Amino acid sequence: MKKTRFSLNIIKIFMKNQMQNRTNIILDIANMIARCFIVFLLYAYIFKIQGGTINGVDYKTTMWSMFMYFCIMTLNLRHLDNEIMSDVKSGNVEMFMNRPRSYLTLSFMRVLGQGLFSFVMISIIGAIIMIISIGVPSVNPVLFIPTLILALVLGQILALFIYGLIGLLSFYIQDIRPVHWVVDKLIMVLGGSYLPISMFPKVMKIMAYASPFGAINFASSTVYDSWNTNCYKMIGMQIIWILVFGLILFFVYKKSKEKAMINGG
Repeated sequence: MKKTRFSLNIIKIFMKNQMQNRTNIILDIANMIARCFIVFLLYAYIFKIQGGTINGVDYKTTMWSMFMYFCIMTLNLRHLDNEIMSDVKSGNVEMFMNRPRSYLTLSFMRVLGQGLFSFVMISIIGAIIMIISIGVPSVNPVLFIPTLILALVLGQILALFIYGLIGLLSFYIQDIRPVHWVVDKLIMVLGGSYLPISMFPKVMKIMAYASPFGAINFASSTVYDSWNTNCYKMIGMQIIWILVFGLILFFVYKKSKEKAMINGG
């Protein structure tokens, strides 16, 4: 209970800092509007010349999926590894690791708090605009709402684990940016940033649904009709990948902590 309260307090502190920085919030909203405007116009034309549907999915469903993906990206969990690398290079990581609270937990809550307010604001405002402009997605609310929340939470836990693992590589390699670039692009491609998952060829769809990189953004697939039959399987995949990367992260963090203590001593 104390650990939960401590984690929530860390999130609140960084959320308040973000709420006071109005410039960044305005820039996040402007960036979201620009992305959606360009993508929506582009795909409106594509769907028009394709007769209104592509692979059995209509324009409205596809745009809701991409909107949800863009919302998830405003959490900015992808900056976690860079923050860990900065702490390692500056030597601050040794001080944090000597404290009773886990350094990884502090890092997770810090980066989550930095993006949570923008995520909530953009999601609410954007959802209202989406409903007015293209309509409500055709989903079963009884299944959609709880599975959306679950897939979103599990996906972001997985994202924290993956980016946290990349960050810990700073103990072993001088520059983690090439690793970040490769993993980040895999997440963007298989998550549906450049092209909606509904438009993927069969092989890429399998990669998106079976890999941890696609599993991070399964929440953006909740608007598809296939979610009604595949949701439990996809949520199960998220849990499996969380367990896999959680174990890897645990052992790498343990070794990294030992390395930091030896160097610090």
